[in-house]
Amino acid sequence: MRERKSNIELLRIVLILMIIILHYFNADMGGVLGHTIPGSINYYSSHLLESMSIVAVNVFVLITGYFSYKKEQVKVSKAINLVVIMIFWGLLLSLLTVLILQPRRIDVGVIEDIIKSATNQWFVVIYSILYLLIPFLNKVINNINKNSYKWLLGIGLFFFYIWPSFYTKVTLNDGGYGIVNFVYLYLIGAYIRKYHQNDKSIIKSLLVYLLCALIVTVFSFKFGRAWDYCFVFNLVGSIALFELFRSINIKHSKLINQLATYTFAVYLIDVNEFFNKFLYRTLFHSNHYWNSNGMILNLIISVIGIYIICIILEFLRRLIFGRFFDWFVNKIKLEIRA
Repeated sequence: MRERKSNIELLRIVLILMIIILHYFNADMGGVLGHTIPGSINYYSSHLLESMSIVAVNVFVLITGYFSYKKEQVKVSKAINLVVIMIFWGLLLSLLTVLILQPRRIDVGVIEDIIKSATNQWFVVIYSILYLLIPFLNKVINNINKNSYKWLLGIGLFFFYIWPSFYTKVTLNDGGYGIVNFVYLYLIGAYIRKYHQNDKSIIKSLLVYLLCALIVTVFSFKFGRAWDYCFVFNLVGSIALFELFRSINIKHSKLINQLATYTFAVYLIDVNEFFNKFLYRTLFHSNHYWNSNGMILNLIISVIGIYIICIILEFLRRLIFGRFFDWFVNKIKLEIRA
């Protein structure tokens, strides 16, 4: 059996670190972008790093299209597993925070917030929908020729990326957080796998990615749409970063591949609205560095520290509850076939 190379698995790790960076800068989480002084070094550096990291979610979806375009059926149990893990971490971390780490009075509003946090993580919901659509998308992908595929991508590029980037949002008004962007990214990932096997260039991809990040940074100072997932330069930057890692030849690494399996759980733990404020502001004191010369150092320590904490927590979940989760999910035999 051919061992799976680790370049894309390494990319998954880089992407989740980027997402932790985004949460560090998020005004409601780590808080930097909501509190830095305009015109300061921290203000400009946070805009640059935000613009370099904003592509992370898009690239995750590209990876899905790249590896899944030949599937004729999907197991419903896999989507349910994502939702069950979301609910597990949502309830556990929320309750842990409000009852022990940062005790507060429990009222109806807090209970509603806990339930929402446990059941309504946007990425899990939209990604699960995309996953269930895979057989139908693949039916289209594998039954149209290359020229028709280009037309399909071209129409989508104009109406769902260029148009809402520079004109009105009438063609896509969710900032790329919805199913339209996810489907389009899936189609691009599949297209790359089908037709762009050998035209890889590390330097070209790196330069395009960095150029797009710089353009997004400039736009971000005055243009509210710059950090939308569907902003056209974020789309191009996403593809360039994916192509960059696709071009790197990394042989099979058990460590990299194993760490990559924790990516989804790291996201769920880090994104919890109760727990992440404890992580960023109480444990790693991000709020002390919003306008400090030590912000970048605190960012690095926070990102690495939070990543390690999340992996440890997920390792414990697998150790204690792994068999139960597997048993529960394996009871569901339903498959979707187009």
